[in-house]
Amino acid sequence: MNMILLLGKAIFAIIWIALLALLSGLVVDMSTQAYGLIAMLLGVLVIMHLLFLGIFVATMKAQLPWKKGDGWQILIFGIFGWLTIYARQSDD
Repeated sequence: MNMILLLGKAIFAIIWIALLALLSGLVVDMSTQAYGLIAMLLGVLVIMHLLFLGIFVATMKAQLPWKKGDGWQILIFGIFGWLTIYARQSDD
């Protein structure tokens, strides 16, 4: 289970880095349409993860111990962050 969680976090870290590198122009020069599409995809990813974080906090905060940085973990890694917090609870 830990390997799956680490692999999922690595994949999402690569996705975040790639999106930010594309938007900053470090990788290639993009047309205005491509830039808009990448910015929109990053916005959808952030909104999705913020909604997921809100749902998680509303339903699970009272049942799971909440540590500093858990919200950032869910925001960045989505479901893999939530599963890591849940796995941490079942280990204790």
